[in-house]
Amino acid sequence: MWSVSLLEDPVHPSGVGKEHLTRILHSTIVHSTISLQTVLQSGDNAHWDAFQYGDRVARVALADFAARKFSGVSSALNNYSQGGVSFELEPLDKHTTSLSRTRRRSRAHASASTPYMIERTDAFCNQDSLEVYLRVLARSDPDEMTDDGAESDIDDKANSLKNGGFDEAIKTAVSQISTSAFDLGNASTLSAAMNHIATAILQERIRSHLIELDAVAFVADESILPRKNGASAAPMTSPPAVPFAAPPDSVMNRTLSVDLGKLRRFLTGLPAPLANGDEETTATLTGMLIPRGITLIVGGGYHGKSTILRCIAAGIYNKIPGDGREFCATVHDAVSVRAEDGRYVNNCNVSAFISNLPTPPGVTKALDTSHFSSGEASGSTSQAANVAEALEMGSSAFLVDEDVSAANFMARDGRMRSLVMDESITPLLYRVNGLYHTHGISSIVVVGGVGDWLDVPDNVVLMDNYLCKDATAKARSVSRQFSHGHVQYKGRGVVHRLDWDHKGTPNPRRPVDAFAERFSLETTAVSLFDGGSGLSLHPTEYPDDDADGEEEEDERFIDLSRCEQLLGKKPQLYGCGVCVVWLLEASRKYPKLGMPDLLKKLDAVLDERGILSVVLGDGGLVGNGVNDKSTTWKLLLNTMGCAYRPRRYEVGQALTRLRGIVFEELPAEDDRGVAAAAAEEERKKRELAELWSARRDNQKAKRFA
Repeated sequence: MWSVSLLEDPVHPSGVGKEHLTRILHSTIVHSTISLQTVLQSGDNAHWDAFQYGDRVARVALADFAARKFSGVSSALNNYSQGGVSFELEPLDKHTTSLSRTRRRSRAHASASTPYMIERTDAFCNQDSLEVYLRVLARSDPDEMTDDGAESDIDDKANSLKNGGFDEAIKTAVSQISTSAFDLGNASTLSAAMNHIATAILQERIRSHLIELDAVAFVADESILPRKNGASAAPMTSPPAVPFAAPPDSVMNRTLSVDLGKLRRFLTGLPAPLANGDEETTATLTGMLIPRGITLIVGGGYHGKSTILRCIAAGIYNKIPGDGREFCATVHDAVSVRAEDGRYVNNCNVSAFISNLPTPPGVTKALDTSHFSSGEASGSTSQAANVAEALEMGSSAFLVDEDVSAANFMARDGRMRSLVMDESITPLLYRVNGLYHTHGISSIVVVGGVGDWLDVPDNVVLMDNYLCKDATAKARSVSRQFSHGHVQYKGRGVVHRLDWDHKGTPNPRRPVDAFAERFSLETTAVSLFDGGSGLSLHPTEYPDDDADGEEEEDERFIDLSRCEQLLGKKPQLYGCGVCVVWLLEASRKYPKLGMPDLLKKLDAVLDERGILSVVLGDGGLVGNGVNDKSTTWKLLLNTMGCAYRPRRYEVGQALTRLRGIVFEELPAEDDRGVAAAAAEEERKKRELAELWSARRDNQKAKRFA
């Protein structure tokens, strides 16, 4: 059933590897392919028809299921011995991550640690087949070695193995292991695979419902939101974890009926009262639906505010069954924005938040914050840049946690406004309503210490001892009591609700060609640094006469340590780096496209060709397989083993944080909506002026009559 081909493995040179007391005789990469229709047909066509109904999401989910099955192969199945040599199958990323100096638990590896179904390079589904890349190690048993463990004995055994039908031995081992590990002919395995697929489709359908219901996120009842600990993505055991329950008697307490079509019969794990939908194709869920607009999550410390926000932030991905949050979902373009002291910023329009900066003595021209740049941005300025860039990239929802935000960017109370009149920072508090009314951008904000935020929300969620309550009415009452006498802004309400200034809307930017031409998929290598929290984009080979190489290398770093929605860990971080290089190449090919359109083009390429094709480039693929002589393939195996697909928003964040990058703005196009609104405002002014003029003329006529 499995079609197997062998590729060269650059990570393990044969005969010289050493891990614990077992010597590696030889290592190879196995490319295994199997027909999807063959795998999913079991007597009738029900499984195959349901799989096709799920389309692309179903293919990603099946590939993820296969990767997890191979990653979790037990030792009883994983070992296959022949002639004193044992063959072991392992994921591509296991060896590279276990050898990382910063890895604390060497036995863990990324394949098993991420509870999200993300496209990846080592397991994926094409239209007709499932393809898996794995490593097979041929080891010499220590008991079979001579007493002194002579290297000559190792070399002789390795040569004997390679000369004695090594390829056939590998294929036999892979065939046995693959059949045992991923046997969809087994009813329980097939059932688990179909549930995996149905769970992914359900989350995708919930996101579609969110758009129809004018909502941002859905958190299902009975979900387990807290994680086991800060270093684990596994759910906390309940008890002590408290299952989520939507606030009773609230407009946010909603029931969703999701049509899963032919996949409904394969879905398991729904909360007991909702195990059966109204129809054979429908799954019914109750929970908290967060509508578009401004939503606050408030409560005391350690009562679960940030836990809910993290669940919402993770809702952009499909979670695996058993994650505890697999029936929760968030619109795909929600972006977390926070402070990042020291981040690199270039030519970013932060004037909506930062303006009227003081001018040092002797400087005649004030700093233009509509074209702001800094190599070490402050907390408030970095968060302003993060908001502006998320707006530029087309996000429809901002996720903000007070705990990781700059205090002076979030709010400014009345006493401080009275004492300090000349302030350069317009807090986010004043802008969230304008962002929503002008750009349709919703905000979900966790607040625990600044009551002024109660003047701006449409909905307020109160967390009390891990229980969720609707506090919207009470918050409005508190706001009315404490807002009396607040400073008015041009007679249009409290100062907290400023209109959005269109000058603060960023124009699309693109990397200048002089910078982008330094990078290409053929000549640029991606490496991880700082324990996997950042990237380095460096040349695969440095020219001998490159006197400025050290300086250029310093400019090629990307710090993504505070990019909170990059949840695929190191493999997704690596994928981000490759996509940044792709964008820099594409910016030269499409000089009229700004960053938002370049990111959309990247998404289209990833949808059509897959993340592996982008990682390797056109030169790294041969037919349906990989060219094992490709430099980019070797770099991938030596660096991470595999890569995961990032969202375009995280790729955009990586691009803008690339130290040394220089952006230029595209010429601003006429905003017909803004022009029409201005024209309408002028028309109303003329009508009002004419009305008053007519009244004055009428009064004069009466006086002189």
